[in-house]
Amino acid sequence: MLTAVLRGYDPGVTVTDVGLRRASQGTSSHVHLDVSYAEPETALPRHLFVKTQLGTVHDLPEAFDESLSAGGGGTVLLNDETRFYRDLRRSIDAETPAVYFADHLEGPSQFLIVTEDVTDRGARFPDAIAGLTVDEVDELLRTLAQVHSAFWGSPRLRDRGDLGWLEHPVRGPFANFLHANGFAIIRALLEVPYKKRLLLEVAGVDADTMENTFWRLAEHFAEEPLTLLHGDPHPANTYVLPDGRVGVLDWQLVRRGSWAHDFGYALVAALEPELRRAYERELLDGYLARLQAAGVEALPDREYMWIAYCRTPAWGFCMWAITPDEMYSTELVTAVLRRFAVAYAELGTAELLR
Repeated sequence: MLTAVLRGYDPGVTVTDVGLRRASQGTSSHVHLDVSYAEPETALPRHLFVKTQLGTVHDLPEAFDESLSAGGGGTVLLNDETRFYRDLRRSIDAETPAVYFADHLEGPSQFLIVTEDVTDRGARFPDAIAGLTVDEVDELLRTLAQVHSAFWGSPRLRDRGDLGWLEHPVRGPFANFLHANGFAIIRALLEVPYKKRLLLEVAGVDADTMENTFWRLAEHFAEEPLTLLHGDPHPANTYVLPDGRVGVLDWQLVRRGSWAHDFGYALVAALEPELRRAYERELLDGYLARLQAAGVEALPDREYMWIAYCRTPAWGFCMWAITPDEMYSTELVTAVLRRFAVAYAELGTAELLR
């Protein structure tokens, strides 16, 4: 099967041997392969990364597990990432893994994505619990600015454009999932004794305010100009190359919307509060300068962009409140959720979204 899959990239290639290096399971299955080819001159690498769906994490909350089953609301995450790698990846000039195959198989939750293994280029995966350094966040924002600038205000992102399939901030399968049962899941997880209810208190809001501000923020994210968004650029979805560049993995939440979605999410998720306070304005200036250098016109003024950034913790807090510990670890979920809770309070997010 691997030969047939890879011949879409290199029609003459033949796979002669495949070895399993390691595998892991999250919302999808991650498999690292050693591959041998009959043709030594092929451009395909000897190490491949495969993302598919062999199962789900054990002991997830029932409603969450159901959302990832065939036809469940959570399958939009799997479907959209597959379409991104199949239809968009090769046109994007930004640091993210090269793709050799991506397509749906049988059924809405069955898919196969084959990419490079970025460790072959010396990539390391940062300690997401500790967070990123300021320089690493700056490089991450450079990568995101490259994605954003290429699609800034593009008519392709309109409902009737060829990228109209991308999730919209206030409508579409993922938004429908959140409306139907996503916030019920969040409210249930807030009752986990060790942390989430306490972090809601740190944010300075109750569960109703949390939900209401989320949807008000979504309306802001739907305002023009729209651009292409990674959607989930937290530190566990990044890698750092030897030259300092930072790339992004896992495009499951790829979508269209406001630049502020990616910018605020990336910055707050990655930086401990004391670093965020010290550098967030400087990082915003750097991001804005990169958009200008890329030729983006009609940018909002800096103060408008600052306010847009200050609203963004309402998204990140909810996304990490809904994240079961089984997806990562208690330590990681707590660390990132705490960063969003502190930013929520300090940036005046609730007041801005009244």
